[in-house]
Amino acid sequence: MLDAQFANALKLLPQTVRDVFGWLEPRQEPDYTEEAVVRLEQAELSGDDEFPAIVRKAQEDVLWRKALARLGYSQVRASYAAHKQEGLEVFAAIGDRRLRPPMDFVRDWLREERTRIIDQVRWLFYVAMLATILAGATFVATVALLG
Repeated sequence: MLDAQFANALKLLPQTVRDVFGWLEPRQEPDYTEEAVVRLEQAELSGDDEFPAIVRKAQEDVLWRKALARLGYSQVRASYAAHKQEGLEVFAAIGDRRLRPPMDFVRDWLREERTRIIDQVRWLFYVAMLATILAGATFVATVALLG
């Protein structure tokens, strides 16, 4: 509730301010995974090559990324470790039998997601550090003026 109110208030700010605080907005990605899976499955069943193999591979990558993002980093990481111990070649924790990315793809996704999360936290740390420095400088200036 509070996040939605904050996101709505954020929309009232100028574009440059929204760019700076954009990481605070809730992540809103369209959830068209099932529709895309149905289209992909229909293309496979039809037998005609509507798209080249590279386009179909890109579509699969998008579907896999969406499905992994829906599970979340922690759950994917735990399932990845369990699958690695079992020696499986395909990541089956998504639940849908049509969405079975290879383990190499999941490993790469985990690396990218961890980098994204670290960048998000690093940005938050820099903003907090800057606020602390400014508060300290303000305190020192106030003491110097009144002192």
